Amino acid sequence: MKPMRLPPRLAFWALAGVALLISHDATWLAQVGPGETLSAALRHGGHDYWGAASAALSVAGLAAAAWAGIRLYRLRRRSSGTVDAERPAARPYLRRVAGAWLRLFGVVAVGFVIQENAEHALAHGHGLWAGALLGPEYPLALPVIGAITLLAALLATAFVTAERILLARLDSAPAALRAPGRLQRPVRQIILPGLGARPHSGRGPPQLLVVV
Repeated sequence: MKPMRLPPRLAFWALAGVALLISHDATWLAQVGPGETLSAALRHGGHDYWGAASAALSVAGLAAAAWAGIRLYRLRRRSSGTVDAERPAARPYLRRVAGAWLRLFGVVAVGFVIQENAEHALAHGHGLWAGALLGPEYPLALPVIGAITLLAALLATAFVTAERILLARLDSAPAALRAPGRLQRPVRQIILPGLGARPHSGRGPPQLLVVV
């Protein structure tokens, strides 16, 4: 039996949440600098909730990363000794990276806009709308989000590729190398002394019980 697979949608949203967390903090870090300046800006910019949200997203990301590592380890252990499967070509791999990056970039960018508009409305009474990405207040938002989501897409595609290679090894392995789905145990027979198999066994009572 193959190790259970994490639903792709759940994995995608966990990855997108972590990318949003890193993109948000990296954007502020790039614009206002590290240390106390960043902490003060986050505290007074409608970010009071961000500590708890960051912790929740971090836990979700670590859980997903741990699960991915365990799955690859188990697949690699099960496929050890099998013939190497054919590795994917570079062009399909890059195409998958580009597709994952576009999806992640779109989700994280929209999430960043919603997040910053909500924070700005709470702190200043009005929203930034698309200015959260294109306006002068966050000039580095798009480059930071693009870089973070590209890194996330590379990691996700590398995991999916490794997973497919290991699953292909398992599928191509000979039947003798696969763990049997059900163990066949030999049928035990108990034969008492003097009651061995007789020509008429199974057709009448044992000889000891026959009255002559």
